[in-house]
Amino acid sequence: MSIQSFAYPEWMFPFVFWSFGLTLLGLVVINALRPKYRRLYGGSSILISLRNTLLTAIPVHIYMWIMLIVVWTPVWWLAVLMNGVTGIGTATEWFLTAVMLFYSWWLVRGLNGFSINRELAALAASDAAPPAIRKRVAVVGAGMAGLVAAKELKEEGHDVVVFERTSGPGGVWASSKAKGGVAWGRTMTSTGAMNSTLSDSVSQVFHPEHEKWPRHFNRDQFHGVLTDYEARHGVFADTLQCETEVLGMAALPGDRWQLSVRDHTTGETRDEAFDAVTICTGLNKEAYTPEFAGQDRFRGKQSHVEAYRPSDATQYAGKRVLVVGLGETSSDLVKDLVDHGVAHVFVSQRGGTFVIPRDVANLPPDHVETRLNHDGPMFHRFAMIMLGVAPASLFPALSRYRIPPNIFRHFWQITVLNHPNKLGLWRMGSLNWTKSDSIYEAIQAGRATVLRDIKRLTEGSVVFENGVEEKIDAIIYATGYRPGGSLLPQMSGTDAPLPQSARDLYKLTIPPHHPNVAVIGYARGQIGAITVSSEMQARWWALLVSGKRSLPPSDDMARFADELRHKGRRFHQPNRTTGTFAYSLARDEIGCEPDMFKLFVTDLRLWFAVFLGPICSAHFRLRGHGARPDLAKEQLFIRHGIQCEDYVDSVDIYANTLPLATFLVPALGAWSRILPGFFFRNATRSYI
Repeated sequence: MSIQSFAYPEWMFPFVFWSFGLTLLGLVVINALRPKYRRLYGGSSILISLRNTLLTAIPVHIYMWIMLIVVWTPVWWLAVLMNGVTGIGTATEWFLTAVMLFYSWWLVRGLNGFSINRELAALAASDAAPPAIRKRVAVVGAGMAGLVAAKELKEEGHDVVVFERTSGPGGVWASSKAKGGVAWGRTMTSTGAMNSTLSDSVSQVFHPEHEKWPRHFNRDQFHGVLTDYEARHGVFADTLQCETEVLGMAALPGDRWQLSVRDHTTGETRDEAFDAVTICTGLNKEAYTPEFAGQDRFRGKQSHVEAYRPSDATQYAGKRVLVVGLGETSSDLVKDLVDHGVAHVFVSQRGGTFVIPRDVANLPPDHVETRLNHDGPMFHRFAMIMLGVAPASLFPALSRYRIPPNIFRHFWQITVLNHPNKLGLWRMGSLNWTKSDSIYEAIQAGRATVLRDIKRLTEGSVVFENGVEEKIDAIIYATGYRPGGSLLPQMSGTDAPLPQSARDLYKLTIPPHHPNVAVIGYARGQIGAITVSSEMQARWWALLVSGKRSLPPSDDMARFADELRHKGRRFHQPNRTTGTFAYSLARDEIGCEPDMFKLFVTDLRLWFAVFLGPICSAHFRLRGHGARPDLAKEQLFIRHGIQCEDYVDSVDIYANTLPLATFLVPALGAWSRILPGFFFRNATRSYI
C-alpha cells in the first residue's frame, strides 16, 4: 500500500466529488418540485432553486464533507493498521465495518432511550407525587422570573408568598413601574417571540383573526403574555403582596430564613420566617452611570435612560444628544429621539459590539440557534450559522428581508473600526451582541453617528478616545445596571454572604453555601431569551425544594462555579447561549430533554420543528417531568411561529443540510467526548 493510500483511501475523493454533485443536484430538483417553491415562483422555481442552492447549500455542504473526512480519517488509519497486522480482508473493508458498527450502535442506543438521562427518567413516578413536606417559600419580585418561580412552586404544592415592592406585577414590562428599569411603549423584546413565550401556556393574546405571530413582542404584547400566563394558572391568587419591599434576610436555626419586610402603604416593618427563599428581583434595579473626566463641568442635562419616558422626547427636539452605550435599549432610544426631531444623535460605543438586524434570513437571529447547530462541538455551531445564514443575508436568496448591502459599511465601522482591540475580533462570541434595526436606519438617514468611548467632557462638548470632539447639548446614559445590584445586599446570621454575581452561583442559580436559596432570572446568555432560562431554573428549583432533586456538597458547588466563571471570563453575559443552558438543566437536573429518536419515529413533523426550529421553552414540555406535550405541540406549530410559507427562510436553508447532518452530527458527538477544550465540547452539554 502506498503512502498516499495510507493517508486516505484512493476511492475517497472520487466518492466525495460524485456524492457532493449528486446531493446538490438532488437539492435543486427537490426544492424546485416543492409546493412552496412552485407556488412562490411558478415556472421560475428551478432557477430560483438553483440560485438558492448556490448561495446557501454549497458552503455548508463543503464544510460538512470536510468535517466528515476529518473525523473519519483517523479511523481509516486504524483500518490500515488492522489490515496490516491481521492480514485479513482489506483496509476498506475494515473501515466500512467500523463505520457501519458505529452508526448501528448510535441508532440502537438512541432507539432504546439512551440518548436521554435514564436515571432522571426513572424518577417519573416520584416526580408526579406531592412533596413529602409542604414548605413555606418566599418569592421576592413579581416580574417574569417571579411569575414562573411562584407558578412552579405552587404546582409542587408549597405555600408561596410573593413580595413585590411596586404597585403591581410585571417587572420592567409593567407601565406602572416607577424606576429600576422600565420598558416604554416602543420597546421591543430583544429575542424573537417564539423564544420569549412560556412553555405550558400558549398565549391567547393573539386571537385567531390575527393572521401572523409577531416576530418580536412590543411592551404591551409581552406584558399581555405574562398577564395571560398568570390568569391561566392563577399564580398570584392569594400569594401576591404588592407595595411590600424585602429589606434583608437573616439565617435562622434549622436552615430557615427570616425576611425583614416593609409595607409601603402603612410604613410598618415586620419579620416573616420561611423554609426557602427565591430571589427574582431582576437585572434592572440599580442604574449604573459611568464616571468620566470633566463630568461635573458639563452644563447640559445628564440623565440615565431609566428615567426616560416617551413624553420626554420633545424636550430634546433640535438638540445634539449623546447616548452612551450601544445595547438594545440604546438603539430603541435613538429611534425615539430621531422620530421626535432631535438634531443629531451621537452614540458612544465603549467596547467591541456585534450589531445585527432584528431579522436575519427572514427570522429573528435566535431562530438559527437550533438543535441541528448545537448537536456537535462549538465550532460546528459557528460554522453552520456563518456559512448557512450569512450568505443568505447578503445575497437575494432571501430577498424579502435580506440585509441591504450598504448596511455593511456601518457594520464594519461599529464592529471593526471602533473596536479597541483589533486582535480580539476573531473571538466574536465574546463581543457584546446587540440586535437592532433602529441604529442602522438612523445612521442611513444621516441622523445618528456611532463614535468611540468617551475620553473627557467639557462645558459644552465631548471628546472621544479617537480624538474626535463634538458639541453636545444633552447626555443620556444607556449604560445598564450594576452587576449584582439586584441581589439582596443585606444578609445576617451567616458567615457566607450571598454572592453578588450570577457567575458565583452553582449553575447560575444556587448560592453554593445556601442550598435553600435560589436566584432566578440572572442566567442571561450572549444569545437567547431569558424567559427560557428562567423557566428552567424555576422548574429545577421547585424540584429541589420538594426534595425530589439533590445538590452536591457546598464545596463542590463552589468549585463548579469557580471553574465556569474562569471559562466564561471573556463573555459579557454569564453563559454563551440560553439554549445550551436550558438543555443542560433539562438533561442533567430536571429530566425533560426531548427524545429526538422517539420523535423521529413517532412524529416526524414534530421532530422537524424541534430539530430545525429555535430552542424555546416548548422543547422541554414534550417528555419527562412536567410534560404537557399537547400544549408544547400547539406552541411549536402555531401559525407562522417557526417557518413562514410566504418566502424562503432560514428553516429552508437548514433543511437542505439534514441528509449530511444525519452522518456528521453523531460523528462529531463522538469526537467531542474524546478531544478536550472549548471548541470540541458538545454545545448542548456545556453552556460556557
